[in-house]
Amino acid sequence: MDISEFLEIVENREKHTKNKIVVGYLKDEIISFLNKNDVEVHTKEIYLNHKGLAHLSRDSKRQRGAGLSREDIIRIPLILENISAIFFETTKQRFNLLYCENNTKKCIKLVIDTKFVYKGEKLTLIKTAGYINKSDMKNPNFKLIFGEWIV
Repeated sequence: MDISEFLEIVENREKHTKNKIVVGYLKDEIISFLNKNDVEVHTKEIYLNHKGLAHLSRDSKRQRGAGLSREDIIRIPLILENISAIFFETTKQRFNLLYCENNTKKCIKLVIDTKFVYKGEKLTLIKTAGYINKSDMKNPNFKLIFGEWIV
């Protein structure tokens, strides 16, 4: 099942047998960085689960900037392959993948949890996503680990 089919099921509130899908993969350099910083990585595959997808696609969330447009949700696998920058959040030990097109100030931010556990199953999961301005990444708790990021 691809992400657009999964989104259809979630939007139509249909019964489903799949609770999660693989939308991308962690690059070896990211895994190496996380291991050096004693951050556990459950899976190389990056998953999006039913609950997370429902959260991203909800209109009320999008109005607050905590979700993505339908088009951007469907592009998540492509976005994961073309990340502009990666920030490691030291306080929560999560990392933030940022994707910007044509040097715009507004970017897509995917928050990744590498040590997510649900009912005993351990995986790497997209926790949330939304749109941000480049200047939002000035927080000293965010450490740039990949890409160039000029605010």
